[in-house]
Amino acid sequence: MPADLALVDIRIRTLDPERPFASAVAVKDGLIVAIGDTDEVRDACDASTQVLSGPGWNVTPGLVDGHQHLLMGSQIGRGVSFDRVKDLDHVRALLRAERERVGPGGWVMGYAFEYSALGGLRYHHDLIDEAAGPGPMFIFALDVHTGFVNGEALRLGSVTGREQFPDASIVSMGDDDLPTGELNEMSAMQLVLSLRPEPSQDELMGWYAEVIKAQNAVGITGVHNMDGGRETLAAYDALEAAGLLTLRIRQHNWVDPSDDADALDDISARRDLTGRMWTANSLKFMLDGVIDTGTAWLEEPDSHGDGRDPMWPDLEHYRRTIKRFHDQGFFITTHAIGDRAVREVLDAYAAAGGSNGRHRIEHIEAPSPESQRRFLTEKVNASMQPVHLRWLNPDMSDPWSERLGVHRCAHTMPSGEIQAMGANVVLGSDWPVAPYDPRFGFFAAQRRRAHDVEPHAPLGTSRPLTGLETLEGYTVNAARVDGGEGGVLRVGAPADLVAWGDDITAVAPEDVIGLPVHLTVVDGRIAHQAD
Repeated sequence: MPADLALVDIRIRTLDPERPFASAVAVKDGLIVAIGDTDEVRDACDASTQVLSGPGWNVTPGLVDGHQHLLMGSQIGRGVSFDRVKDLDHVRALLRAERERVGPGGWVMGYAFEYSALGGLRYHHDLIDEAAGPGPMFIFALDVHTGFVNGEALRLGSVTGREQFPDASIVSMGDDDLPTGELNEMSAMQLVLSLRPEPSQDELMGWYAEVIKAQNAVGITGVHNMDGGRETLAAYDALEAAGLLTLRIRQHNWVDPSDDADALDDISARRDLTGRMWTANSLKFMLDGVIDTGTAWLEEPDSHGDGRDPMWPDLEHYRRTIKRFHDQGFFITTHAIGDRAVREVLDAYAAAGGSNGRHRIEHIEAPSPESQRRFLTEKVNASMQPVHLRWLNPDMSDPWSERLGVHRCAHTMPSGEIQAMGANVVLGSDWPVAPYDPRFGFFAAQRRRAHDVEPHAPLGTSRPLTGLETLEGYTVNAARVDGGEGGVLRVGAPADLVAWGDDITAVAPEDVIGLPVHLTVVDGRIAHQAD
């Protein structure tokens, strides 16, 4: 049978050690059926085959964002963005404009709020109540671990004092022993978030489809989604049925400390659920929070005396739950940012029977040297997001650096060290925490700073990644987390590929930012084609 689609007279970096480079590729029914030189590939084609070529096209395997919140991000991104907003006057101006847009009584929603915009002040709703106007307001912090609300939202949610939660969530209290409007972690945020009007199914589907296409346009062909449950799987089914799911999804079902026996049984029942474009045999735990608010779990407290507690108050319960799902054959990941959290996760995986390449840890922002070595020796996948460096300042004036201090900051986010040891490093964005455009990730991985700041020396002492290592982090390394051998272009492999305007592994990181994405193919179908 002739190929459906062929790309010819181009340069292909296959990442297949048996044939690292080629000049043409043909696909049929979602799989690669021929790859090699143009003459070889044309033998797999006939007059019905769509044949494409372009000057300067450099093809790689499709990129997989190894840590993302696809559906949640699609909803959060409906509000006003505070990305790169650095002072309260600008915050207030944006709030006033949004209030005018939604009208009195409507919900003002925002996201990507940078802690540094507070100018060193402790958040209190009095700072923004006038600007937020008549009606509730909720703003997600940049890390989505904290929500900032106004006084009206506190009243609407009947948040009047301290609350007890099954995890380490906190309602921040002022000196007057009243809530300030800062809500740390999801259980606390839900006190207000649960009151928002629910969007219609049609609205949700439109938002999801919009974001999926936008990610295809920057070379993304798959994501590892890090939250959700049965409703998330239902959304995938609906998108797939409508022909809108042009991303491969590795779904990590959320496991919460408050889950009772019935909830855990329901999670177990999802292991073998699958669609053509998604799987559900992975789980997501959270053992700590974030450094900026003192909820990361540290071996030694931070400069504020915080960092002493895990998100699972009963650590034995966490270990038992890990063991349960390990024995059931799930692939497990745990959010662990602080050095104590990373160590405890490694210990839990070892006690459960070992990772053997199945399990992973997310973020790993401040691991000890000993823990870094264990990623290799214990075959634990390291899932990291170099683009998170965009919030660190070289003078250590940002909240993250101020809390950790000079010594611990020197070894922050050591993706290069863990990679050099031979461990498997998976790269991603954590969108909507950071932009999903992988070109920003390529820059940050190689320069150890963000692309949208004044040039400065690399942050910390950790080794940068090379361009090829970065590409592998978005492709073959992402495929290894489920024991697969994907992320390469060879006969029989899924037809997920991207045509760039140049060799993304060889151009200077500064030139990667504007590198054209001419074509994105997912499952053998053209998901994006530039004009």
